[in-house]
Amino acid sequence: MVTRARQLAGQSSLYTLGEVARSGIAFLLLPLYTRLLSPADYAILGVTAPLLALLTILMALGTPTALVRCYFDHRQDPEALRRYVGTVAVFGLVAGLAAALLLTLAGPALFGRLVPNTPFHPYVLLTVWNAGLSVVAALALQLFRAQQRAHRFVAFSLADALLTAGLIVALVAGLRLGALGSLWGQLLAALIMAGPALWALGRAGRLGFSWPLLRPTLRLGLPLLPALLGAWALNVSDRVVLDRLVSREALGLYTLSYQFGVLLNIVAMALNNAWQPFFFQHAAEGGHDRLLGALVTYQVALMTTLALAVALLAPEVIRLIAAPAYWPAAGLVPWIAAGYAVRHLAFFPMGSLLYRKAAGWIAGLTVAAAALNIGLNLLTVPRFGVQAAAVNTLVAFAALFLALLAVGQRAYPLRYQWPRLLRVAAAALLLFALGQRLPPAEPLWLSAAVKLALLAALPLLLWLTGFFTPAERAKVGQLVGRLVGW
Repeated sequence: MVTRARQLAGQSSLYTLGEVARSGIAFLLLPLYTRLLSPADYAILGVTAPLLALLTILMALGTPTALVRCYFDHRQDPEALRRYVGTVAVFGLVAGLAAALLLTLAGPALFGRLVPNTPFHPYVLLTVWNAGLSVVAALALQLFRAQQRAHRFVAFSLADALLTAGLIVALVAGLRLGALGSLWGQLLAALIMAGPALWALGRAGRLGFSWPLLRPTLRLGLPLLPALLGAWALNVSDRVVLDRLVSREALGLYTLSYQFGVLLNIVAMALNNAWQPFFFQHAAEGGHDRLLGALVTYQVALMTTLALAVALLAPEVIRLIAAPAYWPAAGLVPWIAAGYAVRHLAFFPMGSLLYRKAAGWIAGLTVAAAALNIGLNLLTVPRFGVQAAAVNTLVAFAALFLALLAVGQRAYPLRYQWPRLLRVAAAALLLFALGQRLPPAEPLWLSAAVKLALLAALPLLLWLTGFFTPAERAKVGQLVGRLVGW
């Protein structure tokens, strides 16, 4: 049992490290974009990025996710397993390229209505082919997961991220191709990485096609599409909707502000990767309600602290990395940071539903929250602009959390420590309000230092308001005593 737990923890740590490193590389491109691209040009990337995610989901037809489950149906028959992996690989390659070709022909009319302010030639066209080629890479990554080879998963992900970033830097900074250079860099990287992806799939399988082997994968993958599309719509569809409703400059500002939410999401996903297996194990054993409740509180306190840091320091960070035209984006960041902190809360009732294998509730409620987000944007953005879209992000995530909480507590009730959670939220809101009332400070380092002091006051404020239990206070006292002695 201990050996398997350590193996699972090691796998989770590797996946988390890979995701943090990959996303961190992408975040490092922000100074390049905000220095060399105008907000209107950057808005193009704000539209094509969610389109790429959407098209990859649709073109893959749920097969990457289904591969992880169906892989184990053939583990007792090595030859059948090889034929299965080869069948899925061939299907993914053909499906992706066929869909890209079809959208190349029908795309101008389709995307002309969906994103009328982003020209199909060349921007959307490059995105379409990037998605078509990315299906094979998605299958290879899920194969590594099924084989429980996290090191290959991480190596492939990092190679892809580094190659993409290098090509983008060369084309955007070297050749000064603007947004077009970024899209060409992404497409060339997808084309190059399709080679090792096919090699990995071909090595694990025997390339060919068998409809009886593919049918169960489609039977499982196709019903997953609503959940995948709901998650996409909830996280990134707002930029597609905003393309029709606001100016290019406003969309560029919103796209930059949303990158801070992406940072918080990286941490939230990392915490969830470690939490879910731990929760499933202790829920099955029973008798750990108090421990699980305390660990939920600690995770929420960490995410709240990070969200407060992002909300307070966003103006200084944006002034440091971006041209003055981007500085107004700082006003949108607090709403988005709060939204992603609330989204992290939704992972806990979602875990309860997954433990009871009630995935249908997750799909239905996610789709409903996405529809709420899109509807609110269509209703409020024409009047209030991108500020409304940032607020709607928080509203949609809050609605999703409350709905999942109501259902999840019936599936598997967690003992939430609500008084402690409310103390964390109240303390963070108080410190953020104080930060907003402070007059602007110059130079930049002084303003950042003042806000860092506010952030450092959060643990003290929690201590004074009785957040920590007597046992936790004693532990802190012991730790301080050891440090003083050292």
